[in-house]
Amino acid sequence: MSNPQRLKDLLQGAGARLGMGGAVETGLVWSRWNDIVGDTVAAHAEPTSLREGVLRIRTDSPTWATEVGYLGQEIKRAANQVAGKELVAEVRVWTAPGAIASSGPEPRQVYEPVGRRRPEVGQEDPRSALERARDAWSRRHEEAR
Repeated sequence: MSNPQRLKDLLQGAGARLGMGGAVETGLVWSRWNDIVGDTVAAHAEPTSLREGVLRIRTDSPTWATEVGYLGQEIKRAANQVAGKELVAEVRVWTAPGAIASSGPEPRQVYEPVGRRRPEVGQEDPRSALERARDAWSRRHEEAR
């Protein structure tokens, strides 16, 4: 092993043979998607693949597919700017129902009524915790009968 190769060089070559050249730059496009298209568009469109210069974008409705199609050249320019090289040559848009993974509302916080709050872990007497667990088990098994 007189001439060891860097793992990065080996992986880039393998990625290029598989049509996935520029994996680092592709990761930049994914991680900066909101910066590329803006928060409003990102709430309705997400990148799904980037192979051989073709960036495929899924939208959640035909209306947004049309809008993103009109923005294709701007998206291409912004993505290439983020990547630091000509990575995207073409933008293709497709539609599928469902939530867009890259953004959306924050998970709703669920609150228990004040009287039912449990003590923090480590602050409760182990005996009372065991009694509560035993009572819950008994109730569950009584309901099953």
